[in-house]
Amino acid sequence: MDNNSAAAYEGLSGRNQFVLGPFFLEGHPTWKRLKVNDSFCLSVHQDLPAYQTREGNKSVTLLGFILDPDNPGADDPAVIDGLLRLLSGCGSFCEQTYRFGGRWVLIIDDGRDVRLFNDAAGMRQVFYSDPRQTGDLWCASQPGMIAEILDVPMDRGAVDFIDSYEFRNHREYRWPADSSPFRGIRHMLPNHFLDLKTGDCRRFWPEKPLRRVSLDEAVERVSGDFLGLMRAAGQRFDLAVSVTAGLDSRMVFASSLEMRDRLHYMTVRQIGMPDDHADVTVPSRMLPALGLEHEIVKSSFIMPEEFVRIFRKNVPFAHDVYLPDAYAIWRAYRGTKVAVTGGVSEIARSDFRRKLKKSRHEQVTSLDLAKLQNMGRQPFAVDSFERWLADAGEIYNFDILDLFEWEQGHGNWLAMCQLEFDTAWKDIFTPFNCRRLLVDMLSVDEMHRNPPKYELFESLIFRFWPEALTFPINPHRQKRASISSSLRSGISVITPGFIKYGLRKANIIS
Repeated sequence: MDNNSAAAYEGLSGRNQFVLGPFFLEGHPTWKRLKVNDSFCLSVHQDLPAYQTREGNKSVTLLGFILDPDNPGADDPAVIDGLLRLLSGCGSFCEQTYRFGGRWVLIIDDGRDVRLFNDAAGMRQVFYSDPRQTGDLWCASQPGMIAEILDVPMDRGAVDFIDSYEFRNHREYRWPADSSPFRGIRHMLPNHFLDLKTGDCRRFWPEKPLRRVSLDEAVERVSGDFLGLMRAAGQRFDLAVSVTAGLDSRMVFASSLEMRDRLHYMTVRQIGMPDDHADVTVPSRMLPALGLEHEIVKSSFIMPEEFVRIFRKNVPFAHDVYLPDAYAIWRAYRGTKVAVTGGVSEIARSDFRRKLKKSRHEQVTSLDLAKLQNMGRQPFAVDSFERWLADAGEIYNFDILDLFEWEQGHGNWLAMCQLEFDTAWKDIFTPFNCRRLLVDMLSVDEMHRNPPKYELFESLIFRFWPEALTFPINPHRQKRASISSSLRSGISVITPGFIKYGLRKANIIS
């Protein structure tokens, strides 16, 4: 088959996307159709799982996949049927989902109110139109579909933002806060729900202060959820674990120990990456040494025009920097595998607090947030972040910059990236994307979560698979003092500190 023909990429247009509005989407005969109620109709791409359950005038509708770490064998219908039994009202319903992982959108109808919200980090992203500006309320996976339906023009401020040096100079550009390129269309950030009767988007979390926990307690709790989510995903999908030299990747890899014989391990060698880059060489040594096969998927600038067209159409202003990677992945697996990635973990690292170098007692401004996102003083960005700060409200003892990392760095930029890669993968699973797990990580004192030791992360890796720490982590970056020099050089040894951890269930750092 001609790799540049439309038939070669049949089904990739709008892959894993949905549209919700007053009527079904026309012109997509292969898409599934579901009615939420008399006012809202769902049009769903054929590859995106969808499940709906009803009882009387109540219903719960799922888009995507949802995982229960406490019951890894539960499939989507079992989880959603269980949630319906708990649905007495929309008001406190979000709490019932805090333990779940996956990548999902839920639409809840309790007979009075109808609400929509998504997974912890917003990886199954949602855009919506403001009915005060557009007349009708529409929701979709990306804003271009709503703009096309409603014939909405681009926002003037967004046009200036796109033309700014800050946007043009950033290969991994992102949109600020809840903005979009189109007038009257917003991005629903994680920790919010959308009232489908009024069109109002409201914050529901955080709703109480963090309970501080010790490193040992966090390791116990986080490891249980992490392994439960990995087991749940492993029972459902053909998984491809992405392995690099990074810390998050190592934690995901280590958690795969018990199912390693059923998984596929791979690394993408990106366009600008030399063959001797640590993200290629470290996994290439580590996996064979641990008895596992390792595949390197090589990106190339040589790509069929039809794939390029679909990639750019699926997400407005898609990142061209990821296009070669997406095609290389699609060419290797043809959309048959679910990727397992280490994204979302940065929420627990206080990266923005260290970069901003402001104490917690100093006020964080919209200019500070624009600076953290490499957007300078660009008015569209500053105004968007001012709106985000006003929305944050009461956050108890959470750090405002941790919340910003959660909702901007992940619920915004990473969610967009995952939608782009839906063109290549069957779906994407991020084990860190679980509210209960993230809260437990944030509940640990920062000194255990941050460099140079990263004690929480490396303690978890040791808990999962000690030998995974006998290979260097990010050797191309500044060496950390968290593990011994022998481990830094890649010598496979188990140190007395490891033995002490194994016996005492204490941290691995001596």
